[in-house]
Amino acid sequence: MRAHSTVLLVLLALAGLSPASAQDAPRSAPSTSAPPERGWFFYHDPKPEPPKPPPKKPTGSASAAAPKPPKVGSAAWIAANIDRIREEAIDDPTDKAKMELYAYVQKLAMDKSEVFANAYIRTMTANPSLDETISNPTSTFALREMGDQREASMQAVLKKIASQTSLWYFFRSDCPYCHRENPLLGFLQRDTGISILPISLDHQPMQDGSFGDWVPDAGQGAYLNVTSTPTIFLVHPGTQKVASLAVGLRSLPDLQRRIVEIAREQNWIDEADYQSAMRGTPQRFLTTTFDPATITDPNDPAQVLEALRAAGTHGATEAAGDLRAINEAATTNSTPWTDKE
Repeated sequence: MRAHSTVLLVLLALAGLSPASAQDAPRSAPSTSAPPERGWFFYHDPKPEPPKPPPKKPTGSASAAAPKPPKVGSAAWIAANIDRIREEAIDDPTDKAKMELYAYVQKLAMDKSEVFANAYIRTMTANPSLDETISNPTSTFALREMGDQREASMQAVLKKIASQTSLWYFFRSDCPYCHRENPLLGFLQRDTGISILPISLDHQPMQDGSFGDWVPDAGQGAYLNVTSTPTIFLVHPGTQKVASLAVGLRSLPDLQRRIVEIAREQNWIDEADYQSAMRGTPQRFLTTTFDPATITDPNDPAQVLEALRAAGTHGATEAAGDLRAINEAATTNSTPWTDKE
């Protein structure tokens, strides 16, 4: 018993306490400033999160805004269902109903297409602004007449360009392609009056005797990086411009078209001359006359149609009218085989 007391006194001494202080010291109140320490074996269950409210069901207005399915038999319905109907018929070709359904839907699509095409033709025929056969005829005699008109207009425009420009023609005396190009350039010079300066890269004349007024190359070829023949440049002294026209053997129509294209690009001719040379008559395009700024509500098809009508390339929007009203507006009887009422 005494030994136990001795051990207790030693432990108290090591702790810095006397037996009296250990017995008499009041117990301290628990601290509220910091939570009590917890050991590694402590586990704390987190508080469960409150349940989320279920998603709100769409109201009547939201459900009403959902897109409606396409009407059965409409183009949208056919597009959305014909593949499925066809595949079902392919997978089960012995099912007569599936095959017949696909055949009917296919015929419905073809019939709708033909009805649309006929109505489209009637619409274009009644509106010169939409009738493409005016500027691009399909009949043989109209194409022939248009070709003659285009050729005459092309020559007139080429003569206008020739009065302002010249050709630099680089050749070699033994170039076989130059010998083939020579007569074509002769035709171009005869028809348009354009002046041609033949420049010999090898300082020798043409072996076929063409273009006897040739001059030897004096450095122009090296400056323009001429490496093959024939090579032709279109020169405009008024603006000091030199434009590449052709490298290699070119046909006469190709040369003519290239001359007009370069002249338009360099603004040596205006758009009316360009269209006259290329199409036979000046063309008006809807892309240049249509003014979307006149449309205040792009979702209003009536406004869009009115703006497009105003931009009609041929002015008139309809070819129909009331005969009595026309006769009243005219100074003479428009139908002399009838009495004007």
